[in-house]
Amino acid sequence: MADFEPLPRTEPTTVTGYRAPEDLPSQRVVVDMSDKIVTFLPAATPVLTVTGRIKAKRKTFNKKFEWLDKDIQPRKMTVSGAQTDVDTTIELVAGDDAKLSARYILRNQRTGEIVLATAVGAGSFTAVRGIGGTGIAMNDGDTLSIIGSSYPDNSLMGTMKSINEFPNFGYTQIFRRPFGFSGRDLVTELFGGNDKMTETKWQAIEHKRDIEFSFIYGKRHLIPAAGGVKDTTFTQGLINAVQTNVWNVGGVQLNKRTFDEMLEEGLRWGKGGRLQAGAALKYLLAPSRWMTEINGFVDNQLEYRVMDSEIGFSAMEYKSPHGRVRLIPSPVLDENTPDTAILVDFNHLEYAYLRQRDTRLMDNREENDRDGEAYEFLSDCGLLVEFEQSHVVLKGLSV
Repeated sequence: MADFEPLPRTEPTTVTGYRAPEDLPSQRVVVDMSDKIVTFLPAATPVLTVTGRIKAKRKTFNKKFEWLDKDIQPRKMTVSGAQTDVDTTIELVAGDDAKLSARYILRNQRTGEIVLATAVGAGSFTAVRGIGGTGIAMNDGDTLSIIGSSYPDNSLMGTMKSINEFPNFGYTQIFRRPFGFSGRDLVTELFGGNDKMTETKWQAIEHKRDIEFSFIYGKRHLIPAAGGVKDTTFTQGLINAVQTNVWNVGGVQLNKRTFDEMLEEGLRWGKGGRLQAGAALKYLLAPSRWMTEINGFVDNQLEYRVMDSEIGFSAMEYKSPHGRVRLIPSPVLDENTPDTAILVDFNHLEYAYLRQRDTRLMDNREENDRDGEAYEFLSDCGLLVEFEQSHVVLKGLSV
């Protein structure tokens, strides 16, 4: 009968003296919670954003999209072996004769001598020496450049010369970002707004960042279908697409002179270059370290530019002797490769998407008996990097 008694009652907490908030149960104190959720890196996708603004999107009807590039005519040839000032048969290094046709005019870049090709053979050509002057001995390795052609009156048109276009291709890549909410989560009142609304906004930003990362670092690849799994395709990013103009600045004193030397070549080619468009303008995607370095030596030459009120960010513009460069901060480069910057000609970038599969929010993705809702952002898209010589990758900056 000893257990026949009530359980002991929990003693209440005693407060001595003046009551303060810290003396009260935490459940009683109203939390001073901001009704706004701060989003980290909301504007982290300059490549994705600017590409769509400067050039229209490309709608594809196949996961593999293709294009053709056509380069300029090669005009430089190399002399093979020493030639006297009166030799009329000029030997060339193997393969250079294919660039040449009878009646082409050539200039020796070292001596300035002008010669006229009258016939072309295997590995050599017959020349009239000393046009407008006298012949000058040629050295092994001298460079001859085609500067035009000259035909006699009433002549035939001669040998036709052209260069082949070279095909290139890329893939769209399927980006998916699923997310969902339980039935109770959908109706629970929360600080910062409805969870479905705030989470959908956050997922949209992260989906764009997924694409941005691939547009910078991705490699073109296809894993063929096997074992019931269909083709998996990967899009090509800028860093891997650019093969020609890759500059390693490691060990180089980065200053205005060396920066302008890079721009001498970097602002040469493409529609945003000085040779084709006349008014050169390109964009430097740069991490913070690059921005600091550049600001240090061109500070008084930077001008503020609002690129587009709808884009949501601006740029500082540097006027070099070779054209203009707009500096765009890139959080993705900052986060992953702070030693690397990319000079981009957005005239030669395209956002490509498989028709009817551009970015969209898919709803009703949950099972039929699920007490909750599931969604996903889905994009079937890729980056088209044409005329890769118009872009530049700068790497190796000391960080």
